[in-house]
Amino acid sequence: CGLTYLEGSLPVSGVLESSLDMFGQYQEADKASGGANAEAAAVEAEIQQMERGVCCTEQLPQEQAATPTGIATNVTSVCWVDGGRGSETYMSLVATADRRIRLFGGSQSAPIAEFSDLPSPPLGLDSCTLDGGVQVLVTMMGGETVLLALKDISGGTPSFERKQSWKDHTKHVPAGKFAPGSSPSSDDVDGEEEAAPQAPATNPGLSFLTISRDHSARLYRRANWEGDFSCTGTIRLLGEVTACCWLTPEIFVLAARDDHHLLYYDVAGGSDGGPKERQKVNLNVVGDSVVSFAVLSLAASPNGKMVAACTDKSRVIVLQAYSNRQLRNLYGAVVEEYDTPTVCFSLDNTFVYCSSSLAVKAQGSDDLEERLAQVTAMCGQISIFELKSAQEVLRLPCHERAVRCMARHPQKEVLITGSFDKTAKYWG
Repeated sequence: CGLTYLEGSLPVSGVLESSLDMFGQYQEADKASGGANAEAAAVEAEIQQMERGVCCTEQLPQEQAATPTGIATNVTSVCWVDGGRGSETYMSLVATADRRIRLFGGSQSAPIAEFSDLPSPPLGLDSCTLDGGVQVLVTMMGGETVLLALKDISGGTPSFERKQSWKDHTKHVPAGKFAPGSSPSSDDVDGEEEAAPQAPATNPGLSFLTISRDHSARLYRRANWEGDFSCTGTIRLLGEVTACCWLTPEIFVLAARDDHHLLYYDVAGGSDGGPKERQKVNLNVVGDSVVSFAVLSLAASPNGKMVAACTDKSRVIVLQAYSNRQLRNLYGAVVEEYDTPTVCFSLDNTFVYCSSSLAVKAQGSDDLEERLAQVTAMCGQISIFELKSAQEVLRLPCHERAVRCMARHPQKEVLITGSFDKTAKYWG
């Protein structure tokens, strides 16, 4: 046919050669980083020594945790209210698009408390418990943040009380996160895991972080549980801040669009007394500056040694904390550019949960009822990955619409999910 092939002349060949060159560069860099490699090898050895742990496999029975009812609009966020170590009552908060926060608990499916005085629809929820007192952080579509106190949850009639309000962001605030407390086992470095339930942390909730589409994150701190929060610093980035998590009470991590880094910050030490950048971690395995994905959700492992980053390319990257070392790449959850996924670890660090939404399209059929049944098929799922094997080991079909939010219980291996199908469900 008159066509000849010369090595390097075809685009596919060029791509392959470039890929091999990049892999070779990565191997050379790998050999050159002796100390980091030894540390990474230790983390990998610890993962390989993990025995199969515990993960959620089914919806909790009604007698154990009644499915919340009375929800008439889309669920936008969920979180747990920690009843304390040994508590057998599951209590949760559900935020909905009609500007309401509802408290659910125990065998009662109807809400046991409700707060409706919100200036705009809530997007994020987090709670913090100390000595029986509960405080709730609510972030909203209009840029607002509200701190609520949840009173009388262990006896009497629970109720909400507004403590503080802010309007420091100019766009959506999709998330706000309380800092964790100091773990009694935080100084352990022998790699041994404690059996769940974990011991409660001390002095939680002395800081919280908010992130926004206005390209900023704000840090708020207080001296003690009874004190008022004040903003101690603002971090401005080039793109929308898409995700955050806390590694310790003093260190948090941010991700932003159009940035190929994870950004680590200390809560203090900046020139203005606010947060100080600790380090940047390149998410590209070969160290280049190409931005090919966005991180939409972040989670730290309970043992503080790993960070999971869920991207908009249906990929979850599990990294060694404070390092660009990619321990695992997990594929199977369906996550696209403007989804709102959630990723989290199991309590024993052996599994990773990630929300996944499948596009369900009605197939050609002359029967209207059949096509409607196809459209309302379960499309909101939770993908469960075993960390040791890097395999997706289970899919939980959860909702008839996308899974908008998910949270793991702080003391038990139980999940709550919320969806645009106007339901919230428990899994254990």
